[in-house]
Amino acid sequence: MHKFTLIENATDSLKHAIDHIDPVNDTKIGNWKRAILDLSHVVELMFKERLKAVHPSLMWSNVDKYPSSKAYTVSSEQAFNRLKKIIGVEFTEREEEFIEKLRIKRNEIEHFEFDISNDEARMVIGYILSFILHFSKRELDLDWQDHYLDNNKWEILKGYTEFYEQQLEKIEKLIEEEGLGVIVCPSCHHETFDIGAEKCLLCSHKEEVLECERCNEPYLYCDVEYEDAGLCPQCEYEDGYASANFEKY
Repeated sequence: MHKFTLIENATDSLKHAIDHIDPVNDTKIGNWKRAILDLSHVVELMFKERLKAVHPSLMWSNVDKYPSSKAYTVSSEQAFNRLKKIIGVEFTEREEEFIEKLRIKRNEIEHFEFDISNDEARMVIGYILSFILHFSKRELDLDWQDHYLDNNKWEILKGYTEFYEQQLEKIEKLIEEEGLGVIVCPSCHHETFDIGAEKCLLCSHKEEVLECERCNEPYLYCDVEYEDAGLCPQCEYEDGYASANFEKY
């Protein structure tokens, strides 16, 4: 009989991701797919391992059914919420945004159709890889980066992390130097969406920029709930709040 602990299972998925990633300019969509699924699996198992360190029952969706092997364990989303609310693990806003983005992309891959550009794939893989290395060291005392540094394939994966970090630094410098008007991109969640070019300078996401009929601020169609209201998210929120409380402004 063969048995994997949570960490051994996570390590195996990390190795599998490494095996399916080629240099950033030479990867096919099938390899993007496998890498994203593998890295998502690593994140989920790391979260469960962190819960287990406090008490194994926290890994069960219904803690009263612990330790039944027939009961369901927590989903990645449930584990994430328990880490924050019960254990008090702190995540940055950017980490939370990318974890949610990874969850959505994983769900698309596993259950539906999906599309992903080269730049988006590099961003997702680069950032999640960076998150895995930091979380595993910070919360689980695992030095995976040091462990894989001598591996030639790991050097390729490092390129994805460096691509993400260097690209972000370069784009932020460009925005500052040229005084570009930018808003938060709905795809990569960075304030790198060029209003004038109607394109994210980081991940290349394209979308028409609209102007709010109330405050004249720019916004993106995908960020609002009511498509025909002509209001930006902030004005849409204020309008909804005022309506709910019978106020006028």
